[in-house]
Amino acid sequence: MELSLRNRLYRTDAIVLSRQNYGEADRIFIVYTPSRGRMSIIAKGIRRPKSRFGSYLDFFAQVSLDLAKGRELDVVTGVAAIDSHERLRTDTESYGYAAYFAELTRHLTQDRQENRPLYDLLASSLALVSEGVDPWPVARHFELGILTMLGYRPELFRCVNCSRELEAEPNSFSSRLGGMLCPACRLADPSALVLSIHAQKYLRTLARSGLTAVIRLDVPEPVRNEVASSIATYLRFVAERDFSSLRVLDSMRAPDISATPGVAG
Repeated sequence: MELSLRNRLYRTDAIVLSRQNYGEADRIFIVYTPSRGRMSIIAKGIRRPKSRFGSYLDFFAQVSLDLAKGRELDVVTGVAAIDSHERLRTDTESYGYAAYFAELTRHLTQDRQENRPLYDLLASSLALVSEGVDPWPVARHFELGILTMLGYRPELFRCVNCSRELEAEPNSFSSRLGGMLCPACRLADPSALVLSIHAQKYLRTLARSGLTAVIRLDVPEPVRNEVASSIATYLRFVAERDFSSLRVLDSMRAPDISATPGVAG
């Protein structure tokens, strides 16, 4: 039996993750919502010059949506801005990190599975980067948070092979086994990444105490590389895919060798 108009209409907050053009004037969006999780919706006529919605449904915008249930895709009938995150579209690095958060959310979640904590994590992470907070610790907090909320929290305090509490020494991070290996169990995964004491301490502090405990730490570049590489490798293992936005961020951070004195072009 077909739903009445009243039963078809509903309202939800949402964060725009991606979009693609459809037909002559429509656009399909993937958004993340507090109570319905990830979902695809369609905004009809949005690409026409006089569209009421075009300026609101931009990448990473947090909005309030009025929707009508459709047979395949729910249809946008109204939009109100909550936070447009303008900085994310004017600063290249900020945009890159926002795209990374959106890509992780798109590919690690399932359609219409509620996860309010993840919505809140995504919203707060986008807001912090938009406000000019150093995006590097925000990204590490987001990565560890989304892994935890989706049931993939890595073991950082005990060896995943022998369950022995880890000591302050170089230990290895195994993506395949989902956490740290002590030196005695290193061969349980020969591909595991050896992490310095400082990199392990950073990850454990972040896991135990959250973003506020690490946001102002001066982390040396080698330690940053260890931490970021270990989590990124684990995310790729969990998702069974590469993340294009991560490759873009890596290329942005890579030194310009051609500009280095004494190096031939």
